[in-house]
Amino acid sequence: MLLNELTVTNYKFSDLVDVVEFSKILDSFYSATGIPNGLIAIDGEVISQSGWISACENFHKVSTESKKNCLKSNFKLIENIRDGEITTSLCKNGLIDYATPIIIKEQRIATLFLGQVLTKSPNLKSFEKQSNKFNFDKKTYLKAIKEVPIVSNDKIQSSIKCIVSIAQMLAQNGLSKLEHFELEKNLLNSNKKVIHLSDILDFSPNGIGWSNVKGEIEYLNHQFTKLFGYEKDDIPTLDIWLKKAFPNSKYRQKIVNPWYKSLENSYENAISSSELEVTVKCKDGTYRHVLIRVSLIGDKKLFNFSDITIHWKSEQRNRAHDRILGLVAKGVELKDVLEEILRTIEFEDSDSLCSILLLDKEGNHLINSIKNRLPNFYNNAINGLKIAVGAGSCGTAAMIKERVIVDDIMTHKYWQPYKEIAKLANLGSCWSEPIIASNGKVLGTFAIYHKNPSKPNESDIERINFAANIAAIAIENKDNRIDLEKQAYTDYLTGLNNRRSFIEKTEMELHRKERYGREFSLIMFDIDYFKYINDKYGHNTGDLVLKEIANVCYIILREVDIAGRIGGEEFAILLPETNIIEAEKVAERLRIAISDTKVFSSLDEEVKFAASFGVTFTNNNTNILINELLNQADTALYKAKNSGRNKVVIYEN
Repeated sequence: MLLNELTVTNYKFSDLVDVVEFSKILDSFYSATGIPNGLIAIDGEVISQSGWISACENFHKVSTESKKNCLKSNFKLIENIRDGEITTSLCKNGLIDYATPIIIKEQRIATLFLGQVLTKSPNLKSFEKQSNKFNFDKKTYLKAIKEVPIVSNDKIQSSIKCIVSIAQMLAQNGLSKLEHFELEKNLLNSNKKVIHLSDILDFSPNGIGWSNVKGEIEYLNHQFTKLFGYEKDDIPTLDIWLKKAFPNSKYRQKIVNPWYKSLENSYENAISSSELEVTVKCKDGTYRHVLIRVSLIGDKKLFNFSDITIHWKSEQRNRAHDRILGLVAKGVELKDVLEEILRTIEFEDSDSLCSILLLDKEGNHLINSIKNRLPNFYNNAINGLKIAVGAGSCGTAAMIKERVIVDDIMTHKYWQPYKEIAKLANLGSCWSEPIIASNGKVLGTFAIYHKNPSKPNESDIERINFAANIAAIAIENKDNRIDLEKQAYTDYLTGLNNRRSFIEKTEMELHRKERYGREFSLIMFDIDYFKYINDKYGHNTGDLVLKEIANVCYIILREVDIAGRIGGEEFAILLPETNIIEAEKVAERLRIAISDTKVFSSLDEEVKFAASFGVTFTNNNTNILINELLNQADTALYKAKNSGRNKVVIYEN
């Protein structure tokens, strides 16, 4: 069976999930809640059942007439089940059943039943009549009815969602393992199926390729070329690939070659090799951080490349943030802290050269006193640079207090007086960010140089902002220790909570909710077509948009509400003691206010913008983790984006 033929219809629920373990989950659920439950396979097989009540087992299913009622009710319940919905049925014997399907890849693989239960105290008179009708022992029957669990509809609904999510997660994991098994089995069984496998592998989100025993690369999928830019003709052998992907010989010798040698040993001994996390140089000169896994399939080495660049950069930057602030808090010398910032930024992009210039006491000149990797003659030449428009990237940035991007030093007007010294230093571009104190005073500049002309991408801009912001904290604390806690938890651009602060405060609210039974809502939104704004009007205008949105939040939100910038153009708002109806109203007010807001570009062009919103809610009946809550809001936000943007969408299970 090929992978594209592999669907859940080929498997039963018991093929995907350990039924014994899942039955234990349902048993535990019954023990904790007292709610009877059962799981029925699509073919009618009873997979699991827990806690059938005495009223059904000893009475309703015993009498011929009442048993008919049971069968009719069950048939009606099953008939009315709809995918993605919870179906409720009041059986003809007076008790309530609930049912919902277990769905994987839009296909039903089982049905979950909860019941029978009651949602309020039973009307004993009606059950007395029923005991007379079916000739039950009245005393024993009424006792059994009194033992039927009384459960609120909300609790039932949340319980079903909980069990279904566990079942679907386990089934999905099981299916993923089977899909992986099927892929490797196809590769192992037939080397002649390259055409069919290519069709399959080209749909993979990972870069995939394989080589033969001679080290010749035989296949690369589309995603590999998309990730790294290399075609098969560019890298005909593994040796050529290694030299192009890892051009730094020291990096190859220390990191890559030992691992590659272990692959050869693995090949000879038919054992699995360990995975490798590395930074790869792409064909266009950029870098990606990837996780490489290798499988030995027959006489082939199958390479699997997972792109973890964004996650890796975020993780590295968070670690660097904490590490550098720790140095500041310990009172480490300013020059050592600033040098650590330079090393951190250059580590993310090994082709970059970074510098920090500090403003002198008079505020007129930039002093080059921080050790960097630029040529000494160049450092000496720019030391004491007078700040002015046209004084290179850094002198201009310090003067106008704005980021200056020069993608080609040789042609840009700001660099005409300095282009010859830059040419001698082999410098092609310079992006400079002013380092600005909390009071608005310029403290210096942070700059990134590249040997070739180049424009920054979004990741580069984030890196520049990060470096300038944390350098400002370090410089300000040279003589006067400031409130590090505030700096560490505040977004440098908008003044809102940063991602770390927002998540921590949200987790505190979750704890309060669990302890005191409080409710709250969460709003997530991001700016529509923000990349277009940056591309057309420049990043300075993009920054103005972000600041204006923060101002809108300050105006509309309450003091108890918690707003944060959790990504580049992504924001989140926590609304304590707020139900979903009120949260939707708040989101709508924000949406309208943002749509009515405008900024002006450096060329005095009017720039309008809008945002899309996702809203979710949790109450005292629901236990939820912060990541689940954010995922819910993000899911609703995604729907808003896909349905036309500039909308508010409520999360629905």
